[in-house]
Amino acid sequence: MIITPVWEDVPCDHAHTTGKRGDSNRMATSFVPTTTRQYVPEVFHVPHVETGFRTPHQPWRYYLYSFFQKHNECINCWTHLLGMCLAVLRAAEFSQNHDMLGDPHMWPLTAGIVTMVLMYLCSTIAHCFSNKSELVHYTAFMIDYAGIGLFGVGSVILHHHYCHDDAWVSPWLQTNAVAVSVVMGTLVCLCCSATMFMYEPPYPFARTVWQMSAVVAIYLLNSVPIILRLVQYETGPWHSSLDHHIQQMAWFALAGFFFGSDIPQRFFPGYFDFVGHSHQIFHLCIIMVTEKQLDGITHELERLAPKFSTMALPTFWNSIGAVILATLLNSIVVVFCHFYARDMLVKKEKVE
Repeated sequence: MIITPVWEDVPCDHAHTTGKRGDSNRMATSFVPTTTRQYVPEVFHVPHVETGFRTPHQPWRYYLYSFFQKHNECINCWTHLLGMCLAVLRAAEFSQNHDMLGDPHMWPLTAGIVTMVLMYLCSTIAHCFSNKSELVHYTAFMIDYAGIGLFGVGSVILHHHYCHDDAWVSPWLQTNAVAVSVVMGTLVCLCCSATMFMYEPPYPFARTVWQMSAVVAIYLLNSVPIILRLVQYETGPWHSSLDHHIQQMAWFALAGFFFGSDIPQRFFPGYFDFVGHSHQIFHLCIIMVTEKQLDGITHELERLAPKFSTMALPTFWNSIGAVILATLLNSIVVVFCHFYARDMLVKKEKVE
């Protein structure tokens, strides 16, 4: 049977009726048409996006099948699914040359790649299912924020184990950076989730400032070893890994620009609903961040290989264990905020 998607926008009520009229077999082989912003809850609205919204309150499989439908979240789903696949491929490449679990020196690398995969997975889930209902929307993006916090923890683990110089300015930070990152990664999830309750849609730019501040804070922590290497360059040799680290920083800055600016759709509302939206560009920039990050780590492993025999072994708790702990803490934040959002929506419904 040939799947025939319906692309045009229609009012939400008609789309909802169409979905209920069809049986499960029909849902498996067709798509409910997308709709325009005036027919979906305000919390679903994306600034300067007018069309391509998926119909709320459909079966879960409808949103899963929407991977193959043209809608305004489609490319967001596919880009970070691509990023996850690339991270898995890089893990396979590293495993050909290193014992990722048997060699304690590789535990930080394993931990870092796991957080990349989790970040991309959480993001893909969020963009795939966020239009099912208001509560699912809130919860899906809480999961997304948890993934971002975990990636921050993984980046700190990677950089503070492999990118440091022999001479450290702060022995305390060298010892406690991973523990601090677990706290900061949890705060990323908490702060970003809280902004959904602190402000009402249409969200003000202050919400973006809160989100970006939390992420930039943990990014600065994971960048400390690299910044120190760059500062000390005058007294030390330049290493090829620094080229990749600088490129990674540039891609991160570019990602922040597109995340916060709403460019280009800010100037052409409705023209970038499906392709070219700033959040899609942001996703691509994040893929480049992780790719250049792993390129840099590849060169760092070559630099450190002769020193591994004299270096202190990473412990379970400042590598893989830290990711497990951060995952647990972020999960608690998501569950707490989920119930808070549920109660908030119930009160809102009673008032209306």
